[in-house]
Amino acid sequence: MAGYTNGSGKKPDEPERRTNITSLEEVRKRAEAEAKAKMRAARGPSAWKERVIGAVIIAMALGMVWHWVSPLFQATGGTR
Repeated sequence: MAGYTNGSGKKPDEPERRTNITSLEEVRKRAEAEAKAKMRAARGPSAWKERVIGAVIIAMALGMVWHWVSPLFQATGGTR
């Protein structure tokens, strides 16, 4: 494939990435910032939401098991 017809070979919407690096320390800082951003993206925004939903499902399952087992202990009132 010959590339895109805009002459540069890049996609038309792709911005140019300039890397004017003056020191090795700056390179390390940029790499660290990019690694943190990738980790945040991989973790996802819904971590707490998933934990809350999981806790509710586990609580419902435990309640169902107690509902089945409570007659064996002859529980009365609100626990039965």
